[in-house]
Amino acid sequence: MRDYLRVAGKAAIVTGSGRGIGRGVAMELASYGVKVMVTDINDENGLRVKDEILAAGGTAEYCHCDVMKVEDIKNLVQKTVEAFGTVDILVNNAGGGEPPCDFDTITDERWDHYIRFNLYSAFFMIREVFPHMKAQKRGKIVNISSGYAIGGGDFCAHYASAKAGVIGLTTSIAKEAAPFGINVNVIPVPTTDTPGLREADFELVADEIPLIPLGRIAVPEDVANTVLFLVSEAADYVTGQIVAPNGGKRMLV
Repeated sequence: MRDYLRVAGKAAIVTGSGRGIGRGVAMELASYGVKVMVTDINDENGLRVKDEILAAGGTAEYCHCDVMKVEDIKNLVQKTVEAFGTVDILVNNAGGGEPPCDFDTITDERWDHYIRFNLYSAFFMIREVFPHMKAQKRGKIVNISSGYAIGGGDFCAHYASAKAGVIGLTTSIAKEAAPFGINVNVIPVPTTDTPGLREADFELVADEIPLIPLGRIAVPEDVANTVLFLVSEAADYVTGQIVAPNGGKRMLV
């Protein structure tokens, strides 16, 4: 039987993979034979995911990383190359927002923090893995953005702006990376059932479900399945694209 995806044996970094969507992506890739560098700022969560992958028969290592620190990112990429020999796949998942707030109450410090957390971190990660991918003439990069980057979000101007920047970063780098066989795509994730969402205000989700044609919010596996396709050889002709698994809530034309 033909292998449609052809990802087994590839080496991946998944940032923020200690829980939520990142954990879902790491587990999914590992289940298809990808060697995964689990990385998170929370070592307990990250090590737990590594152990889950190993227990399931997969290959994984763990490296602590604060994606807002360039020195941590350099160390992460170095440790990945030492462990797996190269970096074939990068999933820029780490990021996040905060409880809703009026735009005119956002301080300079909060604005800077969330732009750096969501946008700078993706740029730093791509810049560090790019030489490795360029040298081997192949690579797959998937950036995690947000539906708010497309349709706007209520009371999250800093987060929505940063995630819109991730889309611009993706399309720009995709053009520069294409001659080297590197594909760069972006997923604007929808409202997803994660521990972070449940810790925030899960009750608000009930108001959103009627707006979703498929009748439910996403689960991490929905995003992970999209990532799996985009990092596979099946997506070799897909680059610079916004790929939105959102149950039909926002239909991009």
